Amino acid sequence: MPYADPDKRRAYGREWMKRNPEKARAAMRRWRQRHPDVHAAQSRALYARDPRRFQERTDASPNRPSVRRAMHERRRARALGAGPHFTAAEWTALVAGYGNLCAYDGAPGPLHADHRVPLARGGTNEIQNILPACARCNLRKHLMTEDEFRARLAAERNAT
Repeated sequence: MPYADPDKRRAYGREWMKRNPEKARAAMRRWRQRHPDVHAAQSRALYARDPRRFQERTDASPNRPSVRRAMHERRRARALGAGPHFTAAEWTALVAGYGNLCAYDGAPGPLHADHRVPLARGGTNEIQNILPACARCNLRKHLMTEDEFRARLAAERNAT
């Protein structure tokens, strides 16, 4: 052990982790796999100390579907030069406002961020230009605006 003093040992460990992030991540992963009960107890204790902060960290995790959706749309909009973008919190609120249903046909299930005015036709990636749509509607809509697609859906309903 490099240091007998716990504070110096802790500082040394932190420095080592900064110099060797991949090894540190792998070691932490191995430890969590070998000690699932201890890890769960530590997570519960962390939550008990500050539930709000724990939830904020969880909500910001890049593995959350809403965060992944917002990241994907930001990247896509940046490539097209579409300007400002929506956040995961805005997307979650928008989907909740539509009752977790497609804005066009009311279908439940995984929802896509659909642009009212497509990015390819000059639309922006701001939340005001976004609607939650099921995969079927979003893929059928393609490059149509919201009004054009709703007119198409109405014409299809009237034809039957």
